[in-house]
Amino acid sequence: MHLQLKKSLKDLRSKKEELRAVFDLAGNGISILNEKGTFLYANKFFQTMMEYTMEELYNESCISLSSPEYAQPSKTAVQRAIQEGIVERFRKICVTKSGKQINASMSLSYIKSTNEIVMITSDITEDIKYQDDLKRRINHEVKKRTQQYEIMCHQSRLASMGEMIEAIAHQWRQPLNSLGIITQGLRHLSNSENFDFNLLNEIENEMIEKINFMSETIDDFSNFFKISKEKKYFNILNSVKDTIKLVDIQLKNENITLNINIEDGVNLEFYGLENEFRQALLNIVDNSLDVLIRRKQHEGFINIDFVQNGNFLELSISDNAGGISEKNLQEIFKPYFTTKEDGNGIGLYMSKVIIEKNMNGSLSARNNENGAVFTISLKSEEQK
Repeated sequence: MHLQLKKSLKDLRSKKEELRAVFDLAGNGISILNEKGTFLYANKFFQTMMEYTMEELYNESCISLSSPEYAQPSKTAVQRAIQEGIVERFRKICVTKSGKQINASMSLSYIKSTNEIVMITSDITEDIKYQDDLKRRINHEVKKRTQQYEIMCHQSRLASMGEMIEAIAHQWRQPLNSLGIITQGLRHLSNSENFDFNLLNEIENEMIEKINFMSETIDDFSNFFKISKEKKYFNILNSVKDTIKLVDIQLKNENITLNINIEDGVNLEFYGLENEFRQALLNIVDNSLDVLIRRKQHEGFINIDFVQNGNFLELSISDNAGGISEKNLQEIFKPYFTTKEDGNGIGLYMSKVIIEKNMNGSLSARNNENGAVFTISLKSEEQK
């Protein structure tokens, strides 16, 4: 009996040594604590990580090796392990013997039969550094892309302003010519022996009408360039009509017909950034207008069709300018792609960004038998 007990104790010690040898080969810190958190055992990895020998660790606890702000949370984790049996992925900052701080992730498991706690500790300092570095790089890239986007927005607006100034010149040329003719008429009228006050009133009314038209033109263009990031409810049809007014004279001068067709049952009330929508639409209409002019299309037209397609409102802008080559169809929405000699290649790219990023919709292009078709599709949840 005595010999059998002696053999059993020897086997137990042997198993214990084997187990400790396995622990020492582990790639994590493994330690055993009593119910107060004091160290009873720690493997080689843990000793090296914390810079303590086993003899020194007997006088330490998982609480004393914590940075001051984690002392109480560590004590609470030990108590929780005793009460609940296990605490997983408890994160804290440990302090080594030399004072170096280590970010650690710990799991604690309570062994009821021995009243001991097994604690597995992983050094995640490098992981956190990598994550922080990754966050910094992501934030830098986001900031860089945001700046690029803002620059392109600015370039797009500058390009639009140049086109709008040209459009204002078109809009004003006719009323200015009329005012010049009226002024000459006034001179003749003032020199006439039979001064007609009724005619003077008619001339005055006509001049006021021309001046009001020019003033409204300025208001239209001024409203278009107002930058607002505040979403609001607006009527898409009215927004389309206001946008078309900006190029109305050019359409007439080039003998281009613009038709607006609305399918029955279309919901025209929408919630979003109206001026950005108008900018996107104007870029597309300008593109069709420019191609029709360049290709000298006889009896050119631009159609704007409103269609309700299930949960989507589809706005199609089509023309009879002959279409876009298959190769260019894959490129037209890329930044700085243009087929115009004096083009900047920003307009259609910005339209796609506005519709898809800022309005949660989609913008696509295809050809039909007459020319190009640009389709703006807006989700129903963005509608009223």
